Amino acid sequence: MESDRHAERMGAAVDFLFAKPILSTKQLAGSLGMPFKTARQYIEKLVRAGILREVTGYARNQIYRADEIFSALDNLQE
Repeated sequence: MESDRHAERMGAAVDFLFAKPILSTKQLAGSLGMPFKTARQYIEKLVRAGILREVTGYARNQIYRADEIFSALDNLQE
């Protein structure tokens, strides 16, 4: 089913954030073996959900950051 595949890929995208909490769409696409357009759609959903934030301000070659992962790591060091 398409929805099962979508959920599986989104889970893989979220898991990838723990290994690389600062990333580009190209990095996500290459690491998960998905088309660039699909990776961009997943990133857009993660941005809308507040999980990722675009940090460059560029229209192209954007970089995203998973702030909550860094917050959690900071809290572990305290």
